[in-house]
Amino acid sequence: MSRSKSACAHVSTGSTRTRSGRMSEERVAVAEHLLMIGGAREIPRNCFQAAPGLRISVICRREVESKVWDREDLHRLVILDRETSREEWLSIAQAIHEHDRIDAIVNFTESDADKTAYLAEKLGLRCYSEQTAQWVTDKYLMRARLNETGVDDTLAKRVVGPDGLAKAAGELGYPVICKPAGGIGSRGISRLASPADVPRAFTWSAEGTSGLDAVELIAEPFHQGREFSVECISEGGRHFVAGITQKAIDQDSFVELGHLVPAPLPETEAAAISDTVRRMLDALEIRDGATHTEVILTDGGVRIIETHLRYGGDRIPNMLAAATGIDIQKAWARQAVGHSITAEIEEATRRHLSGERADFAAIRYRCADRRGVLSAVHGIEDAERMPGVVEVAPVAGVGAQIGELTGSLARLAFAWALGATPEEAAERASAAVDSLTFDLKDEPGCRR
Repeated sequence: MSRSKSACAHVSTGSTRTRSGRMSEERVAVAEHLLMIGGAREIPRNCFQAAPGLRISVICRREVESKVWDREDLHRLVILDRETSREEWLSIAQAIHEHDRIDAIVNFTESDADKTAYLAEKLGLRCYSEQTAQWVTDKYLMRARLNETGVDDTLAKRVVGPDGLAKAAGELGYPVICKPAGGIGSRGISRLASPADVPRAFTWSAEGTSGLDAVELIAEPFHQGREFSVECISEGGRHFVAGITQKAIDQDSFVELGHLVPAPLPETEAAAISDTVRRMLDALEIRDGATHTEVILTDGGVRIIETHLRYGGDRIPNMLAAATGIDIQKAWARQAVGHSITAEIEEATRRHLSGERADFAAIRYRCADRRGVLSAVHGIEDAERMPGVVEVAPVAGVGAQIGELTGSLARLAFAWALGATPEEAAERASAAVDSLTFDLKDEPGCRR
């Protein structure tokens, strides 16, 4: 079916812009052709359900190709090398657009957010700005923006070399955190208690930048307190806090070992976290889509750790939907193809607060107690039959080399479960994952 070029999902009629450069807020037709940047695993299925007959074109880098699922349902898939310039990305997108008009663009991941914003601007599609992408994907720029807008006055300093880290730590005052400016998956995070920690911390953090879009390091003060993550979905600049998750963190590696959703918080603390995150989203000029924000509740108030232009990992959206009925994955997919999601999010939130859907969900991870090569995982089917258990699965594949807890992918397996109370959900998840056994073959020369 041919379409007029003025009919474009997520764009006001005639593609008019405000003085700030944003597309106007009016929504029109549901998309017939969606350009998706990066892989999104199962999420395109939700897009197809939200817009029957939808065509999805995907452009991604080779590094995220494994995250492109259901390829037989895609209209086209273009895989690019890491060194491909954004001008070539644009040429490819324009060629697609010329022959098969693109109605909407979305990136469900945190890879290539800058290119997503650039393509959207050039094609006249609704999306976050390049400035927003820079603020979110560079933690140094995020710190500067939040400081400038009065949301969070935590300082950050760029670090070049061990001497630079020592200087920054001395100026900030110990303890400090050193981490990649564009880090993901808890990789390369180091805590420094004194100058003696500088060489080890710098090496660890620098190694954590491997494969990232940005390889710079930053140092910032170490905030102590309880850690949470916040799932939001925004529409037209209105931010809905879908859930707050309580986190269990390994204090040496900062890798997450468990989550509980919704976090059992007093109303005043939940309100303080929600208010801080909403103000942060306003400061970063995020208007639509899902975000995942990590915060620390300190004695002095809420501190932002980082935020992402995506929903959370570690099955948090799945647990949130099962426990509360608020499904941000499906909502974001519907929004991406042109539907307004405000009413459905408000209704799901009302039902949860009324007690119609008021369970808790918890996930727990197992980590190895020694080095080796994983040769087998036993007990998954039995664990799945335990009370309240929803899913049990390995993280590491057979044949993987298991070593130190260096990041999220270094964990062995997980289980998540539902319960009527936070304690019941956590106990069920722990019992399930603790029932698993693992066969590890010794690596040549490795120590037990």
